[in-house]
Amino acid sequence: MPWKAVAATLLAAALPPVVCGFFFGKLAIAALIAAMSAHLASKDVRSGTAGLIVFSTGLAGFVCLGQPDMTLLVAPMVGIAAATAGHYGFARPVVRGLIFWTIFTSFLMPADQPEALFVVYCLSMLWSLIVTHLAGLSATLPPEEATSNHYSVVFGAVFAVGLVISVYVGQRHFGAHGFWFPLTFVALCLPPHGQLFSRTWQRGVGTVVGTLLLFALGQIASDPWWIAPIGVIALPLGFRILPQSYTGFITCLTITVLAFLNIATDIDTLAFERLATMAAAAVMMAPLAALGALALWLIKPEALRALQ
Repeated sequence: MPWKAVAATLLAAALPPVVCGFFFGKLAIAALIAAMSAHLASKDVRSGTAGLIVFSTGLAGFVCLGQPDMTLLVAPMVGIAAATAGHYGFARPVVRGLIFWTIFTSFLMPADQPEALFVVYCLSMLWSLIVTHLAGLSATLPPEEATSNHYSVVFGAVFAVGLVISVYVGQRHFGAHGFWFPLTFVALCLPPHGQLFSRTWQRGVGTVVGTLLLFALGQIASDPWWIAPIGVIALPLGFRILPQSYTGFITCLTITVLAFLNIATDIDTLAFERLATMAAAAVMMAPLAALGALALWLIKPEALRALQ
């Protein structure tokens, strides 16, 4: 990625949570969710469409705010929405908008300040959309494959089931950072679906390498504030090498996220949770993908051939 695009990406997606975190603390999480989701979605489609998608997924998150059980009811509807969008060639921006939505179900969000969260979310989304548009990055990625409407129903069913399972397991077995499991699952479901297994492998390798590198640094430097600057350096470096090396990007992104979470949580706990949830998402993805492939083979074999 050209350095100019890297700078625009950081300005659009990283500046809102940094500014918000400096003045308002944990409200920065809402700024991160909105800004990153809006930037990613607007690279697929025009700014207006991206804004509608990110606002809608944000509302789904706000419905679940402070109510973990409500997430299990909303998740299937989100899967249906993604499938419907996929039928018209818009599954990718919807899934991008959902990658960070799962954080709404974690204990990181200050559920006692819904009005402030909503304002921060909307302002950060608008900022990101405007910056991305002015930088000339809107709708610059190749369009979604034309055959996606052929398997949108099967994709929606698999996506909905996997999202419910990952949210349920994440909430009950991975503690305060239970969002890792559904977040990873959603990221693996990004179109094009023909690259599912190769992307899962690359994301797995990048996650393991990034986690182990930061874990090793954590054993050397006990003060997390010495590690945080490494995350600052890793983020633009990750965007710089994207898309030449997706594995390298995931490695840098993992280092950045863990470096900042390490300020509030022990690195040993973070490393275990990250590796465990990545493994769990990959293991769960295999049988779900197999069931989806079987359904396509029985119902619409031409769609399965298109994926291959």
